[in-house]
Amino acid sequence: MMYKFLTRAVPAALAIAATGLGATASSNVTGFGVPQRSLEQHAELIRPFTEIRIPQSATGPVPTVLMFHGCGGLREVQEDYARSALDAGYGVVIIGSNAARGIDRFAAMSQVCTGLRLWGRERSADVFAGLSLAREDARIDASRLALIGWSHGGWTVLEALDDAGRQAVPEALDMDEAAAPDLAGVRTAMTLYPYCGFPMRSDGREYARDIPLHAILAESDMIAPPADCERLFERSEAAGHPVDFEILAGQTHAFDEPNPPPDPRIHYDADAAEQARSRWIEILDSELAP
Repeated sequence: MMYKFLTRAVPAALAIAATGLGATASSNVTGFGVPQRSLEQHAELIRPFTEIRIPQSATGPVPTVLMFHGCGGLREVQEDYARSALDAGYGVVIIGSNAARGIDRFAAMSQVCTGLRLWGRERSADVFAGLSLAREDARIDASRLALIGWSHGGWTVLEALDDAGRQAVPEALDMDEAAAPDLAGVRTAMTLYPYCGFPMRSDGREYARDIPLHAILAESDMIAPPADCERLFERSEAAGHPVDFEILAGQTHAFDEPNPPPDPRIHYDADAAEQARSRWIEILDSELAP
């Protein structure tokens, strides 16, 4: 087991060092520099930065969506999707992964978005910890849950699906492999313009088979090129787990973010954003039905 780990980790660490990203990124490759906590401790880490909202019309436990933001932290796009979900009768769990780690906007843009810190494979622990928080809330129907992630959050969701499929412990969790956390109650997952290139650990072949996976990619995405995800999803389909994905023509990364950073590679498109939100609600209505 250790030999297999080293044969993958050492070459990857050398490749990172060659790019000039330095010791911080190399520690992400090997996993040696990733803080480890028990699942309970990790849940307490994110608890103060997790917001749970329930539709005002709810009369009992409601199906609920766990939301994972992009590398820059919580943005207006999460609010837009949360409102859509609440209006459709779904609860939302909004997890501030950056804030939980003391990462402000500047650090997010300069460290997380550049790959120097908090890779998706580390952040996947937030998915399992977030599920723990959702399951303890009596207002939430823990048998009808969904995951959605944007960009870095999409990367995170894909890594969590891979962890669950392999019955592996996420590298940020300190627990016995025999007690690896699962995605019980999760009925569907969606990623929007996820990052699927190096250093993603998942190769698409071992996603949790019982969780339908959907994705919306952007044809003109220069930040998370859709071709990387297409290759990933092709491998997943070849392994017996087809991925429902579409590529929106002419759209850029974060096309659904009304308040994007001043980046010429990002353009907001209100119509495409509405299309993506509507598609997500259709998926929830189909796959979270009683």
